[in-house]
Amino acid sequence: MAARNWQAWQRLGVAYIANPGGTFEASLDFPVSLGEYRYSSGSTQPVCMHLEYEPTQPNQGLTMRQQYRAGRARLYAMTFGDFEQEIRDELGRMLSPGGFEFDRDVAAITVNRWPHGYAYYPDPLADDLDDMARMATIAKQQLGRIAIANSDSGWDAYTDVAINQAHRAIGELLD
Repeated sequence: MAARNWQAWQRLGVAYIANPGGTFEASLDFPVSLGEYRYSSGSTQPVCMHLEYEPTQPNQGLTMRQQYRAGRARLYAMTFGDFEQEIRDELGRMLSPGGFEFDRDVAAITVNRWPHGYAYYPDPLADDLDDMARMATIAKQQLGRIAIANSDSGWDAYTDVAINQAHRAIGELLD
């Protein structure tokens, strides 16, 4: 999200706001300058705000896998208007004590509905790890000359797992 300034953040003395019970956590973009791009030199300058939603549905008696599934369903069902309404409401409640006014201070909203394809990571306290191992084997089964390679086939959310799975899949195709 592009903001015309970050004065409300400065007035409140924050760069990150957790939002228990809300939809989004909010933060100012990391202060990085690369090449000709220069990070905002002061709070009167434009800046990017980063809003993040972890798609879960807590406090409903669901397992973590069920929460993630319900959270993703909610995420997929949301329209741009739904996102804008939630953002307006939550940023207003978070930042208005610092003088934030959405219509004045927000220049643009970009919604990246699913920026990272995080795989489900087994929870040793709640998941049957033997069953998870069986599902992991199924998730990476070769289909003819198609080998499956991604973080999901390794049941972990990280790049190194996806790389390892790609190496495995290529090896399967060469066998």
